[in-house]
Parts: sequence; structure tokens; C-alpha cells
Amino acid sequence: MIHKKILILLFTFISILLSAQTATFQNTLPLTQYGYKNISGKVESYNFLKPEKKAFLFYDVISEPMAEVMYNGCSFIFNNMPVTIFPIYFTGQLIKKSSKNFSSKIPTQLIESPNKSDFKSFNLTAADFPIIVVYNEKNELCGFAKSVEQIVDIDCGGQIVPSKFLRLQILTENKDKTTNPYAFKPVIVLGGDKNDTIVKTMTDKYGDFDALLPHLNQDYIITVNEKNPTINFVVLSTQSGRKIGNFKSTDRGFEYRILKIDLIKLPDIYVEEDISLKLKPLDKKDLKDFVVTENLFYELGESKLTQSSKDLLNKMMIVLQSYAQFNILVTSHTDAQGDEATNLKLSIKRSEEVVNYLVSKGIAKERLKAEGKGETQIRNRCVNNVDCSDKEHEYNRRTEFKFTKK
Repeated sequence: MIHKKILILLFTFISILLSAQTATFQNTLPLTQYGYKNISGKVESYNFLKPEKKAFLFYDVISEPMAEVMYNGCSFIFNNMPVTIFPIYFTGQLIKKSSKNFSSKIPTQLIESPNKSDFKSFNLTAADFPIIVVYNEKNELCGFAKSVEQIVDIDCGGQIVPSKFLRLQILTENKDKTTNPYAFKPVIVLGGDKNDTIVKTMTDKYGDFDALLPHLNQDYIITVNEKNPTINFVVLSTQSGRKIGNFKSTDRGFEYRILKIDLIKLPDIYVEEDISLKLKPLDKKDLKDFVVTENLFYELGESKLTQSSKDLLNKMMIVLQSYAQFNILVTSHTDAQGDEATNLKLSIKRSEEVVNYLVSKGIAKERLKAEGKGETQIRNRCVNNVDCSDKEHEYNRRTEFKFTKK
């Protein structure tokens, strides 16, 4: 009798395993129309035949914090055309969503479960969340990602061209030299030739704003109507927190003119050169040492290299081989999130992981040395106990390669 019960339990377990769903995404989007609720609750229809990229972000209450990070990271992969993001929150037994929705063109849609949605053919389960699935302008599958690091590996094809989006941050510097985000305030972008109003927008809680420009062949003026006497300077920076410059004080508030010659050098507009091309000018110089800084991606709290980091290191190999007369010190830095001692150990492990990978690719071990700095060299305002966006924190997560002649 006992043996019979064991066999029944074993059979049941095997049946569950065999019937377990795994997420599957069709090569062509299996929908032509999508009914969704707008902000006022009225049902509208989205036509999937629109020639634009579509990104479906699926998440639930447990995965929501990481889903927010992924939502902000979507801009990594879109260069040629705008993307429509569909945030879809599976509520389970919850009646409503307690936290704020994403500020997407299509409002966050609340659905009880995947098998009660238009996306049931994707076979999604809670174990898949958060996940973002991207289809291109022709509704062909580009790929999917379960982390910010994986988003950059999604390939939607097409030639990468300079974007026309300003994605910048405004900070205010107080008289005691501390800085605060210029949060939830109006920003106006003017065309530099005729001072025509190009964009009226608002900053978010981190002082970030995005502005679509008509073209890149003129200057632009960014204006903020801020006259607070406690403010010392208004500072323009990248959304990662790298300072660009100070605004000029005027009777109307503060202004910053971006010259067209500098415009194409800004993040999200500048097309990054291959690392071997970036170092080409160094060939003509008699160098004793120089430093190359790169953003290598890791899973949160992990030291293992992601595939995108390995791809970058493979390009670094060209540089390492070209400068065979140099030894290399590999130094990793973390952001200020988490415990300082843990971050220091983590940065050392990450540098050691880089060294081990380079050795596995044929670089002599005696040329390489690993060290970690943890959170001791933060490059922006994001020190301990400061609320920062993931882009700002990411600016501090980096690995430096110092080349020194033997």
C-alpha cells in the first residue's frame, strides 16, 4: 500500500514537471489590435500595424522594483524610431495596484493573470517576471531580457544613427555647496537661431528630462525659471551625473546654451567609437602610462561577467595586444548602495574576474594585476544615503585599465 502511494506521488510530480510552462515568444507578434484603458479608465485601441517598436514589460508586485529599473533602461536599445512601451502588471488576487504607474504613453494595464490576457500564448509564469519582450517595426521578435544588462543585447536591426533626444539632468547647488535635483520643475528648450520654443517639459524626481529635437544643426538654449536666492548655481549634467556645465543667470532665471558642435558629443546622441579606434591617436605619442575606463556589466551584487562585458573585453584584447610593452592594472569601482566592506570585496572580485578572463584569452598573467576600490571614489552626488536613479548609480560602477610601461 505504501509503495502504491509513493508511485502515485511520483507520477503526480513527474506530470507537474512535464506540464510546467516555459515562456515562449512567437517570431511574429500574434496580435493586430490591443484594447487598453487610458488614464481616465476609457477603453482605447492600439493598432499593432503602426511602424514602431513595441516593448512589453511584464511584472508583478514582487518583481516591480526591478521592473522599474528595466523600464528606465529601455532607452539603451532604441536609436532610429520611437518605441511604445506596454507596462503590464499582473495583480494576482489583488484588486488594485497600490504603487505608482510608469509614465508611459500606454498606461500600466492591470490584469489578474497571464492566462487571462491577450498574451496567454507567451506561457508566462511568475518565475519569468520581470521580463521585457521587444518586437520591431514589422512586428518581428527582436528578443527579450530579464535584467537591465540583457537589454543592451537585444538586437532590433537597422543602422545606428545619432539620436535626436536630449536626455539630461538639472541640479541646483546651494550656498553650502550641496546639490539637489531640480525636481518636478518646468524646463523650456529654445531653438538657438530664432529662440523658438522647441519643447516644454518637466523634470522628474531626479532632475532628469528628455527632449526630442527637430535636428542637430543648430544651437539650443535650455531655460529654467528659478529665482530662489538660496541657490548658488544651476548645474547641467548627463542623467548619469557627469557635469556638463553651469547655467548662466539672467533676469528670467537661468539659461544654458548648447552649441551644435558640442551637441553631437552628448550622451544618447554621440555614437560610441570602437575602443580600438578611440585609442588610435595614442599610437603617435610616446606614452609612459594612460588609463582606459569602461562600464562592464554585472548582475546586481555579483562578480561574474555578463556576455556584454565579455564582448567588450574581447575588443579590449586588440588594445592589450597592440601595447604589449605595457603592464595593466585592473581597478573596479562600485556604487554606494550596500555595505562599504561588502562593496570593497565585490570590487576586488570583479577585477579578479576580469584578469582571469583575459588570461584565459592568452594575455600573460604577469602583465596583469587586480585591485578594487569599492565605493571610495564616487564620481557624482550619489554617496551614502542620497536618493539617486539607477543611471546615476551606474556611472560609478566601472572598471579602469591603467597601462604602465614595463
